[in-house]
Amino acid sequence: MKDKLKYGTPARTVVDYFHFFYLGLANHFFNKIPSYFIRKMIYRHLYRMKIGKHTNIQMNVRVYAPWKIKIGNNCSIGHDSLLDGRRGIHIGDNVDIAGYVRIFTLGHNLNDPGYATLGAPVVIENEASIFTGAYILPGKTVKRGSVLALGAVLTKDTEPWGIYGGNPAQKINTRKIEQLTYQRNYKRYFH
Repeated sequence: MKDKLKYGTPARTVVDYFHFFYLGLANHFFNKIPSYFIRKMIYRHLYRMKIGKHTNIQMNVRVYAPWKIKIGNNCSIGHDSLLDGRRGIHIGDNVDIAGYVRIFTLGHNLNDPGYATLGAPVVIENEASIFTGAYILPGKTVKRGSVLALGAVLTKDTEPWGIYGGNPAQKINTRKIEQLTYQRNYKRYFH
């Protein structure tokens, strides 16, 4: 059976076609449904994404390998973001991810003649905030309460409650709190 499913074989071509069609439905059709409830049910039951209570995923979020993505309670995932779950994404509770954020878990080895893939899971701990347009690279951890500023590119792990900005992201300040009291399950209707 393994020989029949090697790359380049007709059987593998058919399997790949249906696999990408299945993901294409999530990324080009289901993510445009203007109902948080319906989108969440589809992600949970059809794509096996683990999504906590009171978590909202806005429209046009793209997902790769959604079955390897776990999102905690009271989170908000902003519109037009990308969650690359191919190596795994774990998002804690009360996390706010703004629109146009890119979370990558897989890339290529530029020094490999075969352009081999390499990557690692991304972890975003409780009470973190990721502002619009930020990028998180494979294998990085956003520690509890950390903030990634507008357009930041995270190339190394953060410190708890740190504020990071720039490309590559550098620590620019520390939050003056140790616990948040509000929940981040922000919801805009028809988003």
